[in-house]
Amino acid sequence: MSASPRWQHQLKWLLLATVAASILHYADNLLYFEQYPEPPWINRSMVDAFWFMMTPLAWIGYGLIRSGCHHSGTLALLAYAAGNLLSLGHYRYAPMCSIDPRINTLILLEAVLACALVSFLVVPYWLTRGLART
Repeated sequence: MSASPRWQHQLKWLLLATVAASILHYADNLLYFEQYPEPPWINRSMVDAFWFMMTPLAWIGYGLIRSGCHHSGTLALLAYAAGNLLSLGHYRYAPMCSIDPRINTLILLEAVLACALVSFLVVPYWLTRGLART
């Protein structure tokens, strides 16, 4: 599967938006750590470390796709999107209605963009491999 220049351009902008949303969420989480519902074992350093381990996957995946390694790049980007979706885990520790609207907005923005990224990556496979044959 080859990625067209137009598709790559759209992917770049979607990745920039997703990374920007994760920067906003993680920065807010670090600055206002006490306001975020978290498991008792997690601390600021762990949140910070996770972001620095997760985010390079976006640029590694994009670079792989640009260099023609579409499948490997897609896997890296899906792993990155999964990392972003982990932000929904905050709702495991507190109901949405008890969380500050600012925090909800940042969590949901990151999750929505991660879902958009997954869709953007998976739909071309789905159309060319499965759905087109039925």
